[in-house]
Amino acid sequence: MSDLDLSQVLSLRYRTSAEADKYTEQLQRNLALATKAQVARLAIGRSLAMGRLPDGQVDSKGMDIPATSLFSPENIGAWVGLLATHARATGSEQVSSQESLRGAIRAHWHRGAVALWGDWTSSDRDYDRFIETLVRRSEMPDFADQQPDDEDASQQGDAKEPVAPADASAQLTKALAELGIKVQVKEVIQGPRLTRYRVLLVNLADLGKLNRSVAQLGLAMNLGQEAATVSNGDEPKTVFIDLPRPRSSWTAVGIERLRDWSHTASKDTNQLLLYAGVSVTGEDVVLDLATAPHLLVGGTTGSGKSVCLHSFLLSLLLRHKPDTLQLALIDPKQVEFKPYGKLPNLYRGEIATEVPPAREMLAELVAEMDARYALFNHLGVANISEARKKGQKMPSIAVFIEEMADLVMQDQNVEPLISRLAQKARAAGIHLVLATQRPDAETFSGLIRSNVPGRVALTVQKGTESNIILDEKGAENLLGQGDMLLRLPGEAPRRAHGVFVKQENVAQILASLFK
Repeated sequence: MSDLDLSQVLSLRYRTSAEADKYTEQLQRNLALATKAQVARLAIGRSLAMGRLPDGQVDSKGMDIPATSLFSPENIGAWVGLLATHARATGSEQVSSQESLRGAIRAHWHRGAVALWGDWTSSDRDYDRFIETLVRRSEMPDFADQQPDDEDASQQGDAKEPVAPADASAQLTKALAELGIKVQVKEVIQGPRLTRYRVLLVNLADLGKLNRSVAQLGLAMNLGQEAATVSNGDEPKTVFIDLPRPRSSWTAVGIERLRDWSHTASKDTNQLLLYAGVSVTGEDVVLDLATAPHLLVGGTTGSGKSVCLHSFLLSLLLRHKPDTLQLALIDPKQVEFKPYGKLPNLYRGEIATEVPPAREMLAELVAEMDARYALFNHLGVANISEARKKGQKMPSIAVFIEEMADLVMQDQNVEPLISRLAQKARAAGIHLVLATQRPDAETFSGLIRSNVPGRVALTVQKGTESNIILDEKGAENLLGQGDMLLRLPGEAPRRAHGVFVKQENVAQILASLFK
């Protein structure tokens, strides 16, 4: 790019083909965009994700637009860099002069406009479906932050020293202005993975437009496949806009955070506090399983679901002795709960790893529940807390089932036992944590879901899976590696970044607790 002077680039005018110009005008009208340049940028971005440009010349018979409309002094360097990098990576004609830059912009604009028009027509000219298509197709990479997508990486592995997060307030303000939304950024808060912008809406009527334009905002901010989120702010006319950052700037939530919390947490043994991680802005996120009173935990392979379960188990073990808590563990995978196999407070003294022992354990838990209710009736109390006040030494029982879907599919007699516990076990001090990587309506019947109101959703593949876990979409847009949404009865969903728990962390904590 030695022959390219960016100030000269900004003084030029650019045009595309007659065909692409026609599509650009139609897309501008259909998408209600203010300028042709906005469509051109979408088109160029669409083309950059499509690989090598085809051979052959593209005519330049479309209407021209000035470079200052297409680019800005702040982003021209990034655009030229993307065009030049794309050419080198795909073996296309090198972008090393003003003329070759004109040719690259013309060719990408042409190809991208044709592709966008194809996306529009294949979406039946439905705006929402078209935007969803754009988001799914957005594959523009963060070249500085490509990491292997293996199991270790997906569970937050040993991170390098994080890069200092950038403040994109100016870019955000400009992107929203292009969408017709005027804002003032009042505060920037850097969290572990997201940057939260506290934004004042100049015109309150723009709130609806902002909520409808989240996908477009993601494109404008070059978020790739990630998604911006918008939530109500803490003052009149303010909203929070949370933008995901490149992984190179993430900070992990270490096991030390969980240990520190356990030293300061409430000592009330009637509470079954679970440490979920930290919020978007870095505060501790804790939930009480005793009031939840049951949890459904779902997430795809590599989302951090198993690590989340370890965090929950350690939360309980760090605060409870065997006389106040027993753990009933069912693990069809046979590996996740293995470190807990010698706990003194293990229900029945074993981990159920096969279907018959799992069914027997659940049947015993139902019998234990019924026996406790008979005792409550005799004592004239309504629940375990009141029974303890009358001198009964009765531990709570937390039942963790890893990969419940496999268990239910292998034995049709398991689901009725789980359903009965979900319906009645709360007052008896028996609480369920049901986990799966395959949330679907067949596995989690309406009866189970209606009686398991606490939900923890890690990353899932589809919005329908998010609906199964949370009763609403959203989990399909999470970042992976322990990023989660929690929904408890009577509360709006909360986002948290989970603790990264290694197997050696589990072994060390258990060794220190049960010497």
